[in-house]
Amino acid sequence: MKKTILLFVFVITSFNFCLAQEWFTSLEVAKKLALIQDKMLFVMWEDSFNYDHPVYFNNDKGESIVTDLFVDDRMNRIIWSYFIPVKIYESKYAELSNQIKETRGTKYFNKLIDDSIKIMDVNGKILNINTSYEYIENLSLIIKHYALNTSYLKQELVNYSKNKNFATSFWLASKYLDFAIFIEKETRFEIIQLANIYFDEAKNYLTKSDLKNKKIILQKCDLLKIKEYLILNNPKKARRHLRKLNITGIDKINQSLFSFLNYTTFKLLKDEDNAVLWKSKMSLVDLKMAKLIINNNS
Repeated sequence: MKKTILLFVFVITSFNFCLAQEWFTSLEVAKKLALIQDKMLFVMWEDSFNYDHPVYFNNDKGESIVTDLFVDDRMNRIIWSYFIPVKIYESKYAELSNQIKETRGTKYFNKLIDDSIKIMDVNGKILNINTSYEYIENLSLIIKHYALNTSYLKQELVNYSKNKNFATSFWLASKYLDFAIFIEKETRFEIIQLANIYFDEAKNYLTKSDLKNKKIILQKCDLLKIKEYLILNNPKKARRHLRKLNITGIDKINQSLFSFLNYTTFKLLKDEDNAVLWKSKMSLVDLKMAKLIINNNS
């Protein structure tokens, strides 16, 4: 036991010593450290290091300067402060890109294979899938938008990393959806896109499972899609989808979520008369969550 603890301390100490030095070359090792430190991964392909990679960065004086990501030691220290940096060998290309185009679309695939900076979560899912066509990327904006503290997601990330199945995928997706409420407006849509990657995984597991309540779960997924519209301040779209649903067809398990959606939608639409009809059907937790969404969008 003592040897294990000493080995762990040695590894962590080694990591700290190397913070301003070499990037990780093992994605799996980097994922584990990112999970421990509640950070996102800062990922680039090995070939990117063979040529200049200029970036914009705001210095201490507030001036936007252009410097080289791989030459300027300051950039390396800054990246380590906010992320876990990883250099992926080109030999991993086939393994990482296999079936990505079919399962996550061309946009995601193009981001994966290009030479730009990729921000990934601890499971290797890309957050910033909007490919940058700018020759010079803005490191200050990358830090502002993607240097996220993922402690809120800790348990769900741990559960998923240990066992990938319907339940772990679904609950991680749901937690990411809630996480979008607490972060900067500029990043909410991308967090929701990331959540949807896990929702898609969960649905895929669901189709292969023998669960008896599949219809109820799929109904919950449809309702959570409406929640996305509310987080992104699109109550009119949420209202259109809610109108298509028959309240008698909402399963008992999903009624609290249905009430939450109706209440929040009417509040965002400033329809107090209809909002109050749903308030009594909500829990205090749901009321607090609704208030956060409303305040974010007011």
